[in-house]
Amino acid sequence: MIRLSYVFLVLLVFAACKEGKQETEKTTSPRVRKNTSVEQPTQNQSFTRGTEIGISLSANETFPIDSVEVSVGDALSTFKTSSFNITIPDRKVGTWRLLIKAYSGESAETHYRKIIVLPESAPEELTYQVENTYPHDTDDYTQGLLFKDGYLYESTGQRGKSTLKQKDIATGETKKVVNLASDLFGEGLAVMNGEFYQLTWTSGKGFVYDDQLNQVRTFNYQMEGWGLATLDDELVMTDETEKLYFVDPVSFTVQRELEVFDNEGKIEALNELEVIDGLVYANVYQEDYIVVIDPTTGEVLQRIDLAGLLTADESRSADVLNGIAYDAETGRIFVTGKWWPKLFEVTFQPKPI
Repeated sequence: MIRLSYVFLVLLVFAACKEGKQETEKTTSPRVRKNTSVEQPTQNQSFTRGTEIGISLSANETFPIDSVEVSVGDALSTFKTSSFNITIPDRKVGTWRLLIKAYSGESAETHYRKIIVLPESAPEELTYQVENTYPHDTDDYTQGLLFKDGYLYESTGQRGKSTLKQKDIATGETKKVVNLASDLFGEGLAVMNGEFYQLTWTSGKGFVYDDQLNQVRTFNYQMEGWGLATLDDELVMTDETEKLYFVDPVSFTVQRELEVFDNEGKIEALNELEVIDGLVYANVYQEDYIVVIDPTTGEVLQRIDLAGLLTADESRSADVLNGIAYDAETGRIFVTGKWWPKLFEVTFQPKPI
């Protein structure tokens, strides 16, 4: 009995020692320390478009750098020194990712850097003049707005109240209406080839209607649905971020993405969209202004201040500015907002200095 107790005690001590060792033992990191490092640029460093970007690498004595390769987009350049300058290969603003590869003999080490390219100038500041005012249904939570063949078309939100409407612009009267299912939240609206495309917010489901507002098919997407507009043979979509998504109207797959930046940084919460003369006009959610975007570079070219459209009394029961419609035949531009009592026909001009 004494012998068995002794053996049991030894086993307990051994187990305790082993457990304590497991608790205090440090494991070796699987990450291998590199012989080189990128001193410049730093991660997320901002540069003004058109300026040269300095790249500088350092290395320890066991890894003398023979050459450096830098990939920016589709451009690849090789340098024979560890410090040099590069330029961005096109005019697109926003995030650029640099792949930097340092060589020493047959060995190579790879680094990645993300930089931000900003426009070289601030957007032009514009204001507005009201040309005409029309009635707008205060029950309509405006999410998408467009003008076609003399009628205003509006996609409205709120679950259980979401619709697609055809309206008489002069009277505000609803001529036709499509009610969405109660679990859907209507969002952006665009027209292409005589068909209307309507987004929903979080369901990843959209609808296509003919010119009589009969549903002809549905489509799916992976992001939130916010704004929608037509640019040439593509649809342009937003999802609350700073990005514009250019979408194939048949497959509804994203063909490319574009970040929107002004000279101070990215413009987040892009919302309802309209295309006017090849430029993208975007409401910024919860702001009283519209940004005008170059769809090739992502640069904000103009910022239109629309504060003061509603009186103080009208604003109390209304929500935010949202909704831009364009009559291409006459050049008229219309704006409104969520639960607004009015639709405004406006023109834009530079702000007084």
